[in-house]
Amino acid sequence: MQTHPDLATLRRLRTLSQFSDDQLTDLAKTLSIQTATKRTRLIELGCSEHFSLYLLKGSIAMIAKDGAIKAHNSQPTGELTPIAHIRPCMYNIDVVSEASYLKIYENQLTQFAHQVEEIDQFEVIEIEQTREESELTLQLFKDMTADSVNLPSLPDVALRIQQAFNDESVDVDSISHIIQSDPAITAKLIMVANSALYQGSGNFDSLNRAVVRLGLETTKQLVISYALKDLFKSNSKIINGRMQALWQHSRKVASLSKILAGLTAKFDPELALLAGLVHDLGEIAILQYAQEHSSLCDDEEKLLQVVKNLRPQITSMLLSKWNFGGEFVTVGEQSEDWFRNPSNEADLCDLIMIAQYHSMIGTAAMASLPPISKLPAFSKLGMGELTAPEILAFMAESKGEIEQIEALLGNV
Repeated sequence: MQTHPDLATLRRLRTLSQFSDDQLTDLAKTLSIQTATKRTRLIELGCSEHFSLYLLKGSIAMIAKDGAIKAHNSQPTGELTPIAHIRPCMYNIDVVSEASYLKIYENQLTQFAHQVEEIDQFEVIEIEQTREESELTLQLFKDMTADSVNLPSLPDVALRIQQAFNDESVDVDSISHIIQSDPAITAKLIMVANSALYQGSGNFDSLNRAVVRLGLETTKQLVISYALKDLFKSNSKIINGRMQALWQHSRKVASLSKILAGLTAKFDPELALLAGLVHDLGEIAILQYAQEHSSLCDDEEKLLQVVKNLRPQITSMLLSKWNFGGEFVTVGEQSEDWFRNPSNEADLCDLIMIAQYHSMIGTAAMASLPPISKLPAFSKLGMGELTAPEILAFMAESKGEIEQIEALLGNV
């Protein structure tokens, strides 16, 4: 006998906050509560299927590759959070005592969101992995967890800037001294400080004065942003094409993030720009790995699937390695988790997610996106009160500024 979740159960899922009671009642008809006996494996280590699993009753064990075990028991009341949500999964998930659970697939929720919005012009596309593609994903995942994937290093000037900011005595002179070791970034900062974007009133050619005008924190964010551009290069024709496309996408999201930060007045625009620039940075590590594996490097479709599966987790690993803050790591890991909703307050990840969404409008990627009104991030950023024409008008008005920001970031 099939058991559907009731409204009270679905209301415990924060990810569904944008749906009305009537809509959730309809959604419940498409879902079923499943049961599993002791020792049943619910999720395999390395699983890359995109779904959320919620434990309703019983207990499970999360077993890491090194054998470490975390227990998780069901809670009769309160908010339900997904089990081992990050993909590929870092654990084997085994049932300890008879359990009941709810499994919601990402594309299933996206399709439902389109239905309730009565948007039928887009077909939600779910790409199925072939056995070979799945094996390639799993091999990279295993190499990654075995620490045998060489993650790229943060460019020298960016690393030195980060280290300098750990010193409480950091000042304009010490920062300028570090930046001057890279003439290209020095010239770029002076040009930016003199640009209309930073309200320059009179030109000058002194780096110290440029840093004073920009401020230390803005200078730090911009130096790291400009330094990262050197990573987006490859000798392989296929890989270099992907690197170029990645830089263009990252540059677009970074520019939109800065503009949206100004619109919402909730985030520092330069911090938002840097977060937008690094949100997909793990793809660089995957592309570098692909160069060493001809079966990936020579097949662009296969490569794109592996990138799709592993980019979030490798991005978060790379940003952690580079000592970026936790909010940046969250951006790398969750900025395409469209229904994420960890709290009632908007965070940096919410901002980057909406910037990403806007970057995909008018592209083929739009076909697989849920309606923007159903994204919790959209409402929390205070944009839920804006009508679609108002948002489009704002983006049109900001086009010139967006193009200016992209131009300042430059091409690879």
